[in-house]
Amino acid sequence: MDELRLLTYNTHQVSFALLILGFVLLLVNDIKELKNKGSLFYRRNIIFVLVGIFLGCFVTLFQAWGPEGIFFVLEFSLLVILSIIRPKYATAFFVFLLLSRPWETINDQMMQSMPREISYLAILSVFAHKILNKDFSFRFNLGTFFVAIFAFWMFLSALFSSHSTTAVTEYFNILFKGIILFVLIQNSLQDKNDFMPTKIALVIGILEKCFISFYSTFFIHNEAERLVSVGILSNSNDVAAIFVLAIPFFIFFILKTNLKPLSWIIAILAVLGMGYLIFQAQSRGAILGMIAAVASWFVYKIHSKKQVLLLIGAGVCVALVLFTFMSRSSSDLDASQSNRVVFMKAGINMGVRNPILGVGYWGFRDNLSSYILDGDSATESKMTAHSSWILPFAEGGFVAFMSYILLWSYGFFCAWQIRKSEPEYFMSLAGYAVTCTFLSHTYLLYPFILLGLVITHYQALKQNFILGNGNEAMA
Repeated sequence: MDELRLLTYNTHQVSFALLILGFVLLLVNDIKELKNKGSLFYRRNIIFVLVGIFLGCFVTLFQAWGPEGIFFVLEFSLLVILSIIRPKYATAFFVFLLLSRPWETINDQMMQSMPREISYLAILSVFAHKILNKDFSFRFNLGTFFVAIFAFWMFLSALFSSHSTTAVTEYFNILFKGIILFVLIQNSLQDKNDFMPTKIALVIGILEKCFISFYSTFFIHNEAERLVSVGILSNSNDVAAIFVLAIPFFIFFILKTNLKPLSWIIAILAVLGMGYLIFQAQSRGAILGMIAAVASWFVYKIHSKKQVLLLIGAGVCVALVLFTFMSRSSSDLDASQSNRVVFMKAGINMGVRNPILGVGYWGFRDNLSSYILDGDSATESKMTAHSSWILPFAEGGFVAFMSYILLWSYGFFCAWQIRKSEPEYFMSLAGYAVTCTFLSHTYLLYPFILLGLVITHYQALKQNFILGNGNEAMA
């Protein structure tokens, strides 16, 4: 096992242990509620069932991973039990798994099947608890509506495209997983206290990626020009975008602890450290996103339009100064900018000329040469729209584009409504939206995780407000 793989392997083990610790601390607060449910005989039977499931998981995983994987065996077995106890832990475990992605390091059949198996576990946990609580409702709101329209229209664009076999396969391999995760979040997190496990998962997941990226860049690839990570997020731009998304959650997780005044010191150090990693990624979009995330916090604190304009001007100046310190060559930056403009213009052309269903899901690359405008040329091999807003317009047409924009707009509305109690959502949306303007993250899981959380949290707080509980949480 090479140095980077060994580092990633050990970091995964530590991260999963921290996740379990966070869940157990939260579970202590749930014990009273658990004791109030069912008879003593029922509770004793549940304990015996959980012990049996734990032993079954332990034996099965130990047979696959052996003594060298004993820590993973224990960690996964415990997380399965926690997922059964409460759906919120199942959803948080699934979200963390998608961020950590240990199957990219441990290449065996059991680990490769984990995303599918844990998704089944999370879905079964939600349904089982709904049955036990005699709650057969399905949460449906504007966010669910826009997601459903977007998913349905993109499926039609895949089904009726000239490359339908490939498109439908990729649809279920990529986009459909994000849709399922969005619905899972909406129906597993019901109460305002249910969101902390997923926030913990985001915080630990981002710390794991920060550490791996830092070590990989400065100690393994010490001559690398840009930030180096692993797996699906090995691209500097992509990993920087996820940092922008998750940093606000980490900051306010620390600020809401009882570590004052150390909490502010830790938060400031975290911003500086993660900001440095984003700068090291040499991603102009991520730098702009980070500035937008920080500026968004001041926007709802400032009531003067003149001060807001000054803030925007200061943000632009900071971005320009940071761009001048980037170590990427001017020829590389110019070529990157030129390619992005060419691809974006071609994507708009695709949507304009095919307003109903676009060129079909997963069809941008195959159709690019036919839609590049006269006089344009590209030198980049990674042919994508380089914009999360243009891509659905190019591949799905006007309906897909509008439903996706409306989904984000509703997410911003929800984040603004609860900005006083949960400011991290608005900051994360602002920063990630700016970053996504220059990246094709439309079909990835991360937008659906973020939007699912903010919309569901707003609905939970809104319900408490209607019932007269926690009305201070609303704007």
